[in-house]
Amino acid sequence: MSESVNIGRTIVRERRRAGVTQEALAAHLGVSKAAVSKWELGQSLPDVSLLPRIAAYFSLTLDELFDWRDELSQEESAALYAEVYALGEKNLATAHKRLRALATEHYSDANLLLMLASLLTVWAAGMATPFAPAGEKDGSPDAPLDADGLTDEALVLLDRVLEVATDPSALYLAQQQKATTLFQAGRYEEAVSLLEPLVRRQDASASTMLLASAYRKLGRDDETIELLQAERLRAASFVLSSLMQEVGMRDDAAFARVAGNAAEVVFEVLRKAGEKDAALDALVRAADAVRAVPARPAPSDSPLWDRMANRLDPAQAGEAWAAHKAWQTDEAASLMRQAFAERVASSEWRELAGDDPRYQDVLAKMLR
Repeated sequence: MSESVNIGRTIVRERRRAGVTQEALAAHLGVSKAAVSKWELGQSLPDVSLLPRIAAYFSLTLDELFDWRDELSQEESAALYAEVYALGEKNLATAHKRLRALATEHYSDANLLLMLASLLTVWAAGMATPFAPAGEKDGSPDAPLDADGLTDEALVLLDRVLEVATDPSALYLAQQQKATTLFQAGRYEEAVSLLEPLVRRQDASASTMLLASAYRKLGRDDETIELLQAERLRAASFVLSSLMQEVGMRDDAAFARVAGNAAEVVFEVLRKAGEKDAALDALVRAADAVRAVPARPAPSDSPLWDRMANRLDPAQAGEAWAAHKAWQTDEAASLMRQAFAERVASSEWRELAGDDPRYQDVLAKMLR
């Protein structure tokens, strides 16, 4: 964990926010412009006698002026998140207390605050984790937490991230998470106003391809391939999620066939359309896919993503995070199989497929 006092950063941020020049600030404090410049560049610190005057000039407390930051490593942040997540499985009140303590202790760590805000959003939805309703995991007797209060807490943390983060990707994620929290709380107009500027930004693909070309010209082929694969992985995720959403909206067998290999999504639409043979073919593919989830190769096992191994390996963020992601993957796979088995055994499928041997085979396998 790196600890630092950022008086210079606070001064330059507040000076620009107030529209004050270095000369004007220097004149107010009775120092040279060069002195202010050195403070802002981190080359020196103001004399201790000037600190109250600087704080008063910008209407700050001394704590705010010092802007003390304790920036956790990726591994440390991941371990703390996994700790609170696991506590939520056992007792939400205890987990909530621990989350608040961590947020207070690391109130300038944008990465950790973003992770904690995502947990608050999950809890506000009445969930102990993204996979288990509160109070239903292992029979735990948790009383439900106040959803509105949790939402407000999440928004406070996200606003803090937007205030202190300097990394563009962290700022983008904070805006997206804030929109998610607002949407979940039914505050759709606020979510739309936050999302529209993100979605309507100029397409970044041209910049990505130009950067890839520049890397190639510099002979940085490894970075070129990594950049292209990262963009391809992002695009593939978007295509799959967009197809899932559209298939769910359209009761259209033809469109479902175009969605093709995303059989987990497709089979349900085909069943609704009443096309028994096509629906059963898709059901078989979906059942095979669901049963194979734990053993499904990671994207890094494919030559399409072979340079993404480091990014996709949870162990990169430490043993605690790797163990947390392994448990989370197993939990998601188990719930997916359970939900699929319940869907296959539904009255709609029994009415459509009845005694068809393909259906009976899938049903027997899934119920096992």
